[in-house]
Amino acid sequence: MMRPGWSQRSESGYLPNMVERRKKPRDMVKKRGRAAAKPVPAPAADSSLLAISQLFAAEFPGVVFQRRRDAQGAITYPYLSPSLPRLLGVAAPALSVNREGELDVIHWADRQGHAAAVQRSAETLEPCFESFRAIGAEGKVVWLEGTSIPRPAEAGAVVWDGILIDVSERVHAEQRLETILANAADCLIAIDDEGRIEMVNDAAAALFGYPAQDMLGRNISMLMPEPHRSAHDGYLRRFQARGTSDIVANRRPRELVGLRKDGSTFPFELAVNEVKIEGRRFFIGSGRDITARKETEAALRDSEERLRGITDNIPGIVFRRVQDPSGDSRYSYVSDGLRDLLNVEPEAILSGRTHFRDLLSPEQRRMPPLALPPETAGAVGQTVDQELHFRTPDGLERWLQTISRPRRLEGGEVVWDGVALDITARKEAERRLSYLAYHDPLTGAANRALFLDRFQAASRLAQDLGETLNVLSLGIDGFAFINTTLGHRVGDQLLKAIARRMQNLVGRADTVARVGGDRFLVLLTGVTGERQVSEMVERLWRGLREPLPVEGQEFELACSIGVAVFPRDGADAETLIKNADSALGAAKEEGSGGIHVFTAELGQRGSRKLTLQNRLRRAIDAHELVAHYQPQLDLATGQMVGLEALVRWTPAEGPVSPVEFIPVAEEFGLIDAISDVMLFAVARQLRAWRGQGLPVVPVAVNISGRQFHNPRRLIQTLEQVLGESGLPSSLIELELTESSAMRDPKQASAVIAQLAEMGLKCAIDDFGTGYSSLAVLKRFPIRKLKVDRSFVIDIDHDANDAAIVQAVIAMAHALNLVVVAEGVETESHLRFLRGLGCDQMQGYLFSKPLPADEMAKLLIEGRRLSLPE
Repeated sequence: MMRPGWSQRSESGYLPNMVERRKKPRDMVKKRGRAAAKPVPAPAADSSLLAISQLFAAEFPGVVFQRRRDAQGAITYPYLSPSLPRLLGVAAPALSVNREGELDVIHWADRQGHAAAVQRSAETLEPCFESFRAIGAEGKVVWLEGTSIPRPAEAGAVVWDGILIDVSERVHAEQRLETILANAADCLIAIDDEGRIEMVNDAAAALFGYPAQDMLGRNISMLMPEPHRSAHDGYLRRFQARGTSDIVANRRPRELVGLRKDGSTFPFELAVNEVKIEGRRFFIGSGRDITARKETEAALRDSEERLRGITDNIPGIVFRRVQDPSGDSRYSYVSDGLRDLLNVEPEAILSGRTHFRDLLSPEQRRMPPLALPPETAGAVGQTVDQELHFRTPDGLERWLQTISRPRRLEGGEVVWDGVALDITARKEAERRLSYLAYHDPLTGAANRALFLDRFQAASRLAQDLGETLNVLSLGIDGFAFINTTLGHRVGDQLLKAIARRMQNLVGRADTVARVGGDRFLVLLTGVTGERQVSEMVERLWRGLREPLPVEGQEFELACSIGVAVFPRDGADAETLIKNADSALGAAKEEGSGGIHVFTAELGQRGSRKLTLQNRLRRAIDAHELVAHYQPQLDLATGQMVGLEALVRWTPAEGPVSPVEFIPVAEEFGLIDAISDVMLFAVARQLRAWRGQGLPVVPVAVNISGRQFHNPRRLIQTLEQVLGESGLPSSLIELELTESSAMRDPKQASAVIAQLAEMGLKCAIDDFGTGYSSLAVLKRFPIRKLKVDRSFVIDIDHDANDAAIVQAVIAMAHALNLVVVAEGVETESHLRFLRGLGCDQMQGYLFSKPLPADEMAKLLIEGRRLSLPE
C-alpha cells in the first residue's frame, strides 16, 4: 500500500514499498481459525494460560489473557497475566468491563471496532485479530496487537485464549516515517542499478515540473542537461563494469545542474546513498534547489569585498572572535587597524603566535576572559562593551573600547563581531578628573567622598566577618597659629608632610582623608578589641608628635583624636563621623593632645525606650493594661466561634500602641508579666459573662516565647487561672507565634502535648512570617493556624500573597487544621478567602477589638457575619 506523497513503479517486482504497512496478523491466521472452529472440550479454567504466563511473565512484552462470553453475551476476563501491571501500570483487579463488554483501559475510539471484531469471532469461531490502544496509569498510551483463538464452551459460551504484544515502538516509528516522507521539503528519488527511477516523492515531482507517473521507469539522466547527463552516463557505465560508484564513494553532496520539464535549469545539490534490498542495489538520492543559496553566496562575496575595504580604513580595529562549545576561543578576523594601534601584525593574532591577553596590562590580564559558558544563552544577543588597557612589550600604552554582540551558531559556537576604538585620550582625562574628585588637591590624601566610598565597602565586609571598624576624627592643635605666623605656604607644606606621615603610620588598607583645614579622618580596618584600637590610636598620636622637617624647620605638633566604633556607635558613615567629631570636641575640651572615645550610652531612641520601660513596669503594677476582644467568625455559617484577647494600654496622657510597647516589653523581660495579666483578665471576664448568662465562646490569649520555653512556670500559671476561675479548659486557647515555636521544635512539641493533656488547645499565630518545617509542624498537637495579616491585606490583588495563602490553607487542611485569616477588612478579602476554602476570619470587616462591655453587647445580640451570595 503506497504512502501519501510517494509514487512508485507498480511493475517493479523487486523494490518493496519503503513504507509498506505491516501485514495484519489476521491475514496469517485465517486458515488456522477455520480449522479451530470445530467444537472442542473446554480445558480446565486457565490451566494452559497459567503455564504460559508463568514462563513469560518476567520478560514477555505483552499480556496473556482469557476472555469468556456467556450465552447471554456478557463478557468477562477470567485471566490476565501478571505482566499487565508492568505494561500498563494497572493491576488486573483494578480493571473493569463496560456495558459493551470492553475493558475500560481500551481507548474509547478503538472500543467499537474491537467489540465488532470480538462479535464476529464469536459468531464464526474464527481467530480474532486484536489491535487497539490501551490507556494505562497516568494517561500512558500503549499500542497492543495480538490474536485470540475462540473455542466453544459449556452452555453456549465462547472462550478465547489470546496474547497481546506491546507494539507501541513500532507504531510510533511508522507514524514518524510516514510524516517525514510525506512532508519532506527535499526531493527524494530512488533509482535502480540501471539508472531507472523507481520512486519519487511529491517534492521531487514539484521541483522538476513532471507528474510523478511520467518520471517512473525513465532514466535519471532525463533530469540533467548536458554535460551533466553524459557525465552521469559515464558514472553508470563504470558502476556496471566495476561495481563501484563515483557519486556514492565520497558520500558528500555534489552540486549539479537540474533540468525541468519546461527546459529551464537550476543549481541542484544531490546526496546519494546506496542500499541493498533482496540482493539488489538501489540508490536513494536526496536533493534540493540551491538557487537562493548560490545567489546569497554571490551577494556575500560582493559584501565581503566592500566590508573589507571599509574595515581596513576604519580608525580602529574590526574583529571576529569565536568561542567553541568547550570554551576555547580564537580570532577568525582582525583588521589592519591592529597594526596601527598596537604595532602588532593581524596575522600574528590569527595564527595564535600572539594573544591579545599577552598585550593587556598586568592588572587587566588577571581579569577573567570574555566568554560565555556553552550552556548559557541568556547573554547572547546583548551588546558587550569593554574597556581594555594595553601595554605592549615595546612600551606602547593604549586604552581601547571594544563593542561587540555575541551570537550563538547552530553548532554551539559563540561568535563576537565587534570593533575596538582608541579611547586613550579620554581615559587620561577621566583619570585626572577622577583623582580630583576623590583626593584632596593639596595633600593627595583621600577626600570626604572617597572616605565615604571606602567606608561603605569596609562596613559590608566587617558585617560579614562580624568585625568592627574605627573612625578617627583628628585635629592638629595650634595649626592656625602656624598659618598666621609663618604663612600659608609653609602651612600647606606642613599639611602635606602630616598627611604622608599619617598614611605611613596606619596600615595600607586604612584610609586617611583630609576633610578641611587641619582636620583629618582615619578609617581603621582589621583592628579588633579595645587593646588593639588603643595601641593603634596611641601609635598615631605619638607618631605625629615626632618632629616634622618642613622648609628647613622642624615642627613638633600635638593632635587631638576622637574615636567612634562601628557598629556600636553608628551604622553609617555620617553618624560615625558625627560621633567621632563629638568625641574630638570632648578631647579638645580636656586640653591639647587629648584622646576621647565616644561613649554616649543612650541616644534619643535609647532614652525613649528606657522611659517607656519604666512607665510600662508601673502600668503593670497599677493594672493599667486591659483586654480588648476581637471576634473570630466561621466563614461557612457567619457565626461567631471565638474571640482573641488583645492587650491595650491607655494611660491618662494618651494611648500607647502595642507596636511600640510590646517590643520594649520583650527586650526588658516584661512580656511574661503582660501575658500573665491577660490570662487572669480573660478568665475573670469569661466567668463574669457566664454568670450573666451570656453565650460565651473560647477566647485565645497570646503567650510569649519566653513563657513557652519556661514550661513549668507557664503550666503553674494556667493551673492557677483555671483553678481560681472554675472555667472549663476548653474556653481558653493559647496562641504561640510561629517563630517562637520553631526556635526549639522538640521542646515546643512536648509543651503543647502537656497543654493538650490539660484540655487546653493551642494555635500557631502569625503563620507564614517564621520558618516552619512541615515535617515538624505535622507533629505539633495543634488545632489551628492563623495566617498573618501581612499576607491577607493584599490577597485580592497580589498574586504572590494569594498563592501563599492558598498553599497555607491546602497544607493546613491536609493536616486537619483549622485556618483563621487575620486582618480581613474588605468584602473582597472575604469573597477571596471563602473561595480558597478558609475556615475562619477575624478583622475590621466585622469588628475591631472591643472593650469587654461592648463585646458583651455583641454576644447578647448573637450578631453574625453577613456572607456574600
